[in-house]
Parts: sequence; structure tokens; C-alpha cells
Amino acid sequence: MRLVLASPLSFLPALPALLLAASGCTNAMKVVNSDTGAGDLDSGDTAEGLDSGDTGADSDWHEYDDASLVILSPASGDFLPWSEEATFAAEVHSADGSVMDFDDISWSSDIDGAWSINGRSVQDSALDVGTHALTATANLPNGDRLAYTIGGVLVQSPYSGIYAGTLQIDLTYDTYTFGCAGSTTITVDAYGESVTGDAACLLSVSGYDLDTAYILEYENLDGVLSGNSAIDLVYTEYDIDTTGTLDTDGNLAADFTADVLGMTLDGTLTATRITRDLSGS
Repeated sequence: MRLVLASPLSFLPALPALLLAASGCTNAMKVVNSDTGAGDLDSGDTAEGLDSGDTGADSDWHEYDDASLVILSPASGDFLPWSEEATFAAEVHSADGSVMDFDDISWSSDIDGAWSINGRSVQDSALDVGTHALTATANLPNGDRLAYTIGGVLVQSPYSGIYAGTLQIDLTYDTYTFGCAGSTTITVDAYGESVTGDAACLLSVSGYDLDTAYILEYENLDGVLSGNSAIDLVYTEYDIDTTGTLDTDGNLAADFTADVLGMTLDGTLTATRITRDLSGS
């Protein structure tokens, strides 16, 4: 019997395969790093490109490297009428600036947590009243997450705002008429339903000065006003039914008539919207 010893170097040709098997890797594996990008910004807008940390992205998704996201509509500072449909549109751009066919874009608001829509162009009317910062987010196939934010988007009724104007009072007794005019400030709430304000003027009657004060409380139903004008006259309060109109261009008009102390009192109210901003009301 003869024992034959193998050459000490005979295993060398198989060494690379052994080392590769021991490491758990194959020559088909690769690591791809995610890049991020952001597009040009308008004033008040912000964009982010966030690395997801995914290092296993497929090479087929390299077209999304250095992509950017931009919101087309609405714009920062836009006014959106509450409960009316508006267009929410955003696009993903490739590194060379061309528009990519990508629809998986989600939308959110900083003050309306219940609002959420998806898509690169969506018609929606569910955003609640308030001044919003809106963010569009795109999760790309290469693992990148892009975000773009616009601010100051005001959502409220087209009737809403602060109005300033004049209340004209005419007091008639027999053949005599006395009058006065005073300034008024009126607030229409964010939903365009509640109309409140006050006014005052000084009536001079036969040498007597009468201070008159008015508390205005109306309801708005599609531009038709109805409610009550409470008048404080000679230590007595009179509630007078009042009707009027209100349009979405910001014009308010109302009038009322009542018998007061044996005299006929006619009131005419006109006001114009001076701002949509209700923050100080």
C-alpha cells in the first residue's frame, strides 16, 4: 500500500470561489447610492431631496437620480374659495429638467390634518378654512424622497373679510327730518355665514343731541342678508329686522325701518371689503 500526498499548492485555483462563498456575496450583487435634488424655488417655497438610506436600488431607476419636484398650482399666497374645487398640481423633473411620467405624489397641510390627496394633478374642494402651508411629497423608485412646500395659501368663503362703510340714519317726525351718518366696521366670518358689526352716530333733534349706537347681527345665505339691527336710543334698545345683500366682490348693502318714540327711523348701511385677513378680528 502506498500513500500519495497532494501538492500543498493544488487548492489555489479554487481559492477565489471559496473566499466568495465564505463572504456570502455573489458577483451579481451591487450597491447603488441614492442622490437627491431640488428644483428652482419661488419666494416662500421650499424643496427638499431626502436620501431614503436604501442601498439596494435597481440600476433601472438611475433615471430618477438628481430628480426634483415642483408645485405648479396653487402658488404661495393664493386665495382658494372654501368648498369650491381647486387644482393641486405638481411635477417631478429629471436631472436635465424634462417632466417625468410620475404620479405617486401625496399632498398635506400644516393646519388641516384630515386633508390628504394623491396625484400629480387633482381637483379637490375638501381643504378647510385657514392659511395653509401645503407640501407635496414624491417617493421615487430609486429610494429618494422629494418634498416641496408652498405657504400662505388662504382658504375661506369668497364673502369673508373685514368691511368698512357708513350707516346713514334718517329720523322723521311729522314734516321734519333729522339725520346723521356714522362709520361702521363689519366682519364676515371665514365660512361666509355670520355677519357682525357695530356703528354709531349723533342725532341732533330740535337742539338736542341724541347718541345712537347700533349692534349689527346678520346671517348670509348665498348673498342674501337677514337679521337684526339693535339700536340703543335714549336708554332704550330697539331690535329692528334688517335685510340686505352681499356679493363675492366685497360689496355689502342693508336697510331697515322702524317706529321709534313716535318717529320713523330709516337706516341705510353700505360697506366695502377692505381685507380678506381675519386674523385681527
